[in-house]
Amino acid sequence: MDLHNIVMKKKSFLHYSNFILLQTQVALILGRILNLIPTKIIKQKQNEEEIKKVLVLKTDGIGDFVLATPFLRELREMLPKAQITLVVNPTIYNLAELCPYIDEILTYGQSLPNYISPFILPWYSFKLGFYNLRHKKFDIALLPRLDMDTNYSTYVAYFSFSKRRVGYTEKVYVRKQLVNKGFDLMLTDLIFDDIPKHEVERNLEFIRLLGGNPSSDITELWVSPEDDPFADQMLAHISTEMLIAFCPGAGKKEKQWPHDRFVELGQWLKNVYDASLIIVGGVNDKPVGKYIKDALDTNVINLTGRTTLRQTAALLKRCHLYVGNDTGSMHLAAAMGVPIVEISCFPVNGPNWNWNSPYRFGPWKVPHKILQPKKCFSDIPDEFTEKHLNHIREISVEQVQDAIRELFPNYYNGME
Repeated sequence: MDLHNIVMKKKSFLHYSNFILLQTQVALILGRILNLIPTKIIKQKQNEEEIKKVLVLKTDGIGDFVLATPFLRELREMLPKAQITLVVNPTIYNLAELCPYIDEILTYGQSLPNYISPFILPWYSFKLGFYNLRHKKFDIALLPRLDMDTNYSTYVAYFSFSKRRVGYTEKVYVRKQLVNKGFDLMLTDLIFDDIPKHEVERNLEFIRLLGGNPSSDITELWVSPEDDPFADQMLAHISTEMLIAFCPGAGKKEKQWPHDRFVELGQWLKNVYDASLIIVGGVNDKPVGKYIKDALDTNVINLTGRTTLRQTAALLKRCHLYVGNDTGSMHLAAAMGVPIVEISCFPVNGPNWNWNSPYRFGPWKVPHKILQPKKCFSDIPDEFTEKHLNHIREISVEQVQDAIRELFPNYYNGME
């Protein structure tokens, strides 16, 4: 990209940022006209006894929700008598609906192109906050997300008229400051925490800032009485001792390890470990799932696009190993106690604060190996861009094989 294009791209981004600020200022004026939202930051802290109704907005992805389950558990421990309402992305509902720490679960979110969402989501957020949540009279609204709020959850909190609205400041890093320009004005309590840490730890730090004292950092999932029999039925014809899960898909192309390497690795696993394979993923992963299944033929079950999130979790619980890209399925497997081999697109010298970094979003509390591309840019953090995520092909089949050997040094039939 030449200098002219770089300059034009930066100008466009600044114009977008100024548009977001104008949009937010209009929303703030609307709130003040309604004369129901406090316009001054509330300095005093509420006692736990005074917090009777809590709104939690967790409208991001599958992995984000899994890593927030300790937060939800510790929030309930902190506020045992409070009425807690959780708002999640519609795709997460199946995973969240059995959470024992929540009294009510609502869904919010639209699958919209990036160039349309800034024009549509403010209206949806206003409708949810003003028409569906306002009458509940929440004492506090919590937004436990450090990264950019592209879903306008901050707007939902603002128009819910919660007495306090607690979230991370837009100033934690430059890109969020541009994309969420003015969002700080919608919150009463701002958290500034730019120290890189795993998201589980960050979520629990949120609890501490509220005055709680977390006692456990273990992630957890909840399956129904129907999910376990479903998993057993799907695996009824598996005859080998070792079962391994592949997840070859991912939300973005640059996060996907080449499909033919999954085939090569799968054949090696069948030969060396006498393993059977299940392939998990969403509807969009069905073509790659079929490709791997057709190439490997026997002892492979392609479940892409055929299971709910809870059913996927129940299936993963029965696996000895997960091998795949950085996806929500990886976090489902880790929450079920399955060892992980993560194939990451994130370079070894990438900045730890980035939302693709395994330092923040790696497997939690299970045996694991993380494979990353080698150093691919200078050590100046500001020079890191999305283009540096395009090197996942550097990770070889041999590297993945070595990682599996390290996790299972004595578990193979000797055929190399």
